[in-house]
Amino acid sequence: MSDVMAIKPDSPLQVGEWQYLPEQDKLVQFGPDGKVIATADLDNLSQKVANYFIVHAGKLVTKDELLLDVWGIRDVSDGRVTRVIRVLRVALGDDTREPRYIETIPKRGYRFIAPVSAISPPVQPNNIAQPLIPATTDIKKTNRQSIVFGASVMALLVMLLSWLFWPADEVVSEDNTSSIPMWRYKPVTAMDGLEFYHNVSPDERYLVFSHASPEAENVTVLQLQDLHEHKRVQLTDPSYSSFGAVFSPAENKIAYHRMYSGGGCHIRLLEFSPQDLSVVSDTLLVECGKRTVSGRITWSPDGRYLVYPSMDDGQKQMVLQLLALDSRVPEQLTVPPSSSFGDFSARFSRRGDKLVFLRDAAGSAQIWLMNLSNRSTQLLTQVQDTYPGNVDWNLDDTAIIYPSGPTSIGRIDINTSSSGLLAYTDNYANEIQVTKSGKIVASVGSFSKMNIKKVANRIHNSSDYNQPVFSSNRNESFIEASPVAGGPSAVVSRRSGLPQVWLFYEDGRQEQVTFFQKNERFRNLSFSPDGTNLLVQLTNEIWLIRKEAEPLQVAGGQGTVVGVPSWSANGEQIFYAESNQGRWQVVAIPLNNLASSTVFSTEKELYLECREAEYVLWRDSNTKKFFVRHADDSVEELDIKLPDEQIMLKLELRKQGIYYSSLTSEMEYQLKYYDFVKRQSDVAVPTMQLGRFSISADERYAFILEYEFGDIDIQELEPGIDAL
Repeated sequence: MSDVMAIKPDSPLQVGEWQYLPEQDKLVQFGPDGKVIATADLDNLSQKVANYFIVHAGKLVTKDELLLDVWGIRDVSDGRVTRVIRVLRVALGDDTREPRYIETIPKRGYRFIAPVSAISPPVQPNNIAQPLIPATTDIKKTNRQSIVFGASVMALLVMLLSWLFWPADEVVSEDNTSSIPMWRYKPVTAMDGLEFYHNVSPDERYLVFSHASPEAENVTVLQLQDLHEHKRVQLTDPSYSSFGAVFSPAENKIAYHRMYSGGGCHIRLLEFSPQDLSVVSDTLLVECGKRTVSGRITWSPDGRYLVYPSMDDGQKQMVLQLLALDSRVPEQLTVPPSSSFGDFSARFSRRGDKLVFLRDAAGSAQIWLMNLSNRSTQLLTQVQDTYPGNVDWNLDDTAIIYPSGPTSIGRIDINTSSSGLLAYTDNYANEIQVTKSGKIVASVGSFSKMNIKKVANRIHNSSDYNQPVFSSNRNESFIEASPVAGGPSAVVSRRSGLPQVWLFYEDGRQEQVTFFQKNERFRNLSFSPDGTNLLVQLTNEIWLIRKEAEPLQVAGGQGTVVGVPSWSANGEQIFYAESNQGRWQVVAIPLNNLASSTVFSTEKELYLECREAEYVLWRDSNTKKFFVRHADDSVEELDIKLPDEQIMLKLELRKQGIYYSSLTSEMEYQLKYYDFVKRQSDVAVPTMQLGRFSISADERYAFILEYEFGDIDIQELEPGIDAL
């Protein structure tokens, strides 16, 4: 690539309303007190393009120049330039109709028109929002009885994609709790099944929520409840699913997501009669992207705008859209990094000048803040102990209230980004709302309980074998079969209280190999090729479990995003993916020197080596396509196509082919097998409720997860206005 890619300003600059800090390579905005109040949300490539524009401010820059000088390429489509320009405009708060930063010169290129001038280097404040830090490889030798970590009970983004939610029935004790109050929930609804995506009207008279009954668990309908008269009616038809409802400021209208089984998505406006709660009208506002994942809608306090999540058809990510109700023309608000599944929930501040939203970061949640006056964004925190479905503002817009753990509510100060516990609670809240009177209304409970089943693998076994295994009151939520015949299976089980990794041997022996003292969210298990070592991925940490040795954290940590740990074919290296400046890269760690790590590839988001044959598989982080390099060094693109909305990704490499899970409907997967000889995929297990699986050493059986329908109710806390 061209050497010009390294071009960037070498001194502090005033760039329109922003300041460029060369040490941070960032555009930021300072408040009157000298603290950073906003950071332009740019990935590495977008920042390079911004730097190029700043250096060439006032000059015409053609698309060919950008492609050559920044990308180092020429003979490609200029669509990638258009995408980055859009990212820059959103991050800088620019408007194509009245540009203040980037002017489009039709058929010629672009001109950076914001004033750029030199400034004295500012004193660096302490609260500059830092990028996600690459995973550390420092070894932490920890006594098994003193391992303390964050807790989580939700496994993925939403129920309809994977139903990977498991319960947190235990109340975990904490140190130094004397100054933190205990708040108890009291029921608002008590229906069978799941009541979630709730919203209380501004006058606190009505409650609307989605309901999935055990009899029709594949469909959710909207329920409207009069909290004064204790009357409840069903608003929507079960021929489709309804999510994310929110009351208008006028209180007799409801905006909601309508999701069709074929992948269609509508944002609709429903008007009801306060007298008898009957539906007066139900009209289409705008279509959202196909394969959109259900999420929360928020209504501006002045009633003029809606913000809703939608699948971006180009980037295949969830983004937040701003809809002006007078024109009904949507405008994209956020541009998540390519390593993220996207943005899925938002809340207007009570004054309507800011937006708090949630961003998925490789299966964990981040809380972001957007200033709507200039569209600048700021990362407030990455949630370590849970996966909130929604958060809310306190009563004076100075803090964000959110589910911070299995039995706790947290608070983040938006000015300092400092966070702390607001209270302990007696149950787990999936999502919360703070009402005008200071009540916290939450969806409380668990989506499901899970169990492991051993089923016949159709590729190598024509029997109808289908039996539960390793069961202890449906407390098992993960399994990895040994790659060696006769070896133990690794299972994540709650049979000892908290989720721990157990080894189950064929002779009936059971051995607990982890001793975490808090709930941990397990995301991956991976045996070494010889079956003696085990990699365990928690939310943002990777641990090595070895026989007769203490568990070691080998990668990750607070503020990092890691994923998909794997072994080299000879078992001498560990590979894992990490997010660096919003893009995936693969890191390698030698087993004989765990304190040493190297970047193995900057273009891959997954890398696997087959232990049974000489080939490797990877997924390109740009195109999301799968490739195999065979023993003769030939590279083959595989005909493995996964739905854009599939979050859960699991593959298992064998001698003649590759097993992988594929989302087939809103709540079902298939286990498929790509055959190298046939060059096509066949079905190994026709129906799975979840995307996780493991194949036995002889390939005759597959271990899969099944869930039992859970129960979630709407409940409330009354902490008092002063507490918030």
